[in-house]
Amino acid sequence: MNKLILNQCSIIGKIMHILIPVFFKAPLGGLHSHVYAQARVITKVGWRCTILCKPGIFAQQCRDIGLDVIEDDFKDPSGSATHIASALKFDIVHAHPFASREIGQRIARKLNIPIMLTMHGKYTDSLEEDSDDFSRIFCVSLGVRDHLVKKGVKNLHKILIYPNAVNTDLFYSGHSERLDRINAISCYFPNGIEANDRIIVFSCRMGLDKKFILNCVIDAWAYQAKNRLTTWNWLVVGDGPRRPMLESAANELNKELDRQCINFTGWQEEEKLNKFYQSADLVVAPGRSALDALGSNRPVIAIGSQSYIGIINEENWYKGTYSNFGGVGERVYISGELYKDINSIIYDDERLAVLGRLGKEKISYFYDQKYWDKWLVNQYREAYELQNKPLSGETDASKDLKEISFQPN
Repeated sequence: MNKLILNQCSIIGKIMHILIPVFFKAPLGGLHSHVYAQARVITKVGWRCTILCKPGIFAQQCRDIGLDVIEDDFKDPSGSATHIASALKFDIVHAHPFASREIGQRIARKLNIPIMLTMHGKYTDSLEEDSDDFSRIFCVSLGVRDHLVKKGVKNLHKILIYPNAVNTDLFYSGHSERLDRINAISCYFPNGIEANDRIIVFSCRMGLDKKFILNCVIDAWAYQAKNRLTTWNWLVVGDGPRRPMLESAANELNKELDRQCINFTGWQEEEKLNKFYQSADLVVAPGRSALDALGSNRPVIAIGSQSYIGIINEENWYKGTYSNFGGVGERVYISGELYKDINSIIYDDERLAVLGRLGKEKISYFYDQKYWDKWLVNQYREAYELQNKPLSGETDASKDLKEISFQPN
């Protein structure tokens, strides 16, 4: 059993204490951003939030923003749950799948408190047997919900859509003139950027589960080399165990074209990501990264770990949202498909601008974090009040969220 490590913070006006257990293999990624969004709104309304996770970068980042942190290796769920439940009291557990879900369930049972679960992808994680345990089951897209239904998960009335959302204060439109956008990130291209060059940002966690995505990109690079396209300049953002595989393919293309057309940046903070997205002619990305890029007013080609979506246009928008932009579906991809999609729009500035505006508008109305913050707090309130007496007689979450205004951009 690991030592219980807490970063205590004093919160004036605390009403509830919410525990978020989260288990992960990659040190950073979309799951972590999702949890950050939860934690931010919990503390924004004056409640207390504790993150239960493995030691490492994410745990330290949580401490840095003032969250309480319990570090655990998730090797002894029963022992960890007993130790945590005896040391601390919580009002709600909001778990994420696998080992964190198991510990969360045990803690919730010991403390007799509500537990919620967020499902991010194409798995069921024992919900076929124990969906009764959860007061809410959140799915990040309709496609994830339909997968649970197909697999026979019961208590369908508990399954709600709580998507990855976009912090529109952070991901927003940048320079209106293309040359200004290019100049903003030209320092990342050692060979320089010419006026006719095109910038493509590929943003993705390079984990073992992202092999399908990475293979699609490598396939596009092979076609780029075959067609001698030296004007396509890629900025690759992210990291993970499959990065060497991607770097090897990039080196082959750079060597073939005798030009540094692909450059890697590694992990980046959200502020830097927004700068990259704003400056791109086109963004290739899965899931949350695709949403954030759309929020930055840039056209997107979406590829998820489970399916290839393609250009996010008027028609594909609904295919993208249903599947969490490729997180659910069948791994069908025709060689050359990504290359053809890029080539069909990359030199059409007017079309790129239209697609950027479309994405920005859709994000503003359907994926703005401010709206979903209010929604989530109301879910916490309702779950608590079903098991306990009302909090201070108030049931309207908007009273707790006076500082979080929502108005579509």
